Amino acid sequence: MTAPWNGLPDQPERSGWHNFWLEGLKPDPEIYPDAEAEPVVTVCYWDADTQCWSGFDEVPVPAEDAAKMVDFEYIGPVYKRGAAAQVRKDEREKCLDIAIYERGNFPSNPEHRTPSADTAYRACDRIIEAIRALTDDEGKKS
Repeated sequence: MTAPWNGLPDQPERSGWHNFWLEGLKPDPEIYPDAEAEPVVTVCYWDADTQCWSGFDEVPVPAEDAAKMVDFEYIGPVYKRGAAAQVRKDEREKCLDIAIYERGNFPSNPEHRTPSADTAYRACDRIIEAIRALTDDEGKKS
């Protein structure tokens, strides 16, 4: 089970649009009498300066109040075209840095490693190689 949402976006210091699941939205029964309630994706704007959401009936909603809105489930930020590629690249670089750091916890000379340290060192090497082999949207390696 995941922890309850705290009302804040992934990067609360940055203003921007975010996706939410809105549970149980039902179309106007006068127009669609046979329609059933279905979850839909909706978009709301996070204002980093005021720490409020807009888009919930156009009334600014503070993060602590948004966390109590049971019909809304936070999905994540809306990425502009090309931004998702940069996010993937940034995440790969973070993963690469962590793998290199973790490999540094073991002696680089195989003669000084225990069998389990040798296994961990080689696993870090494989992870580093795999991350470096990944290509971006233009086919360039990481």
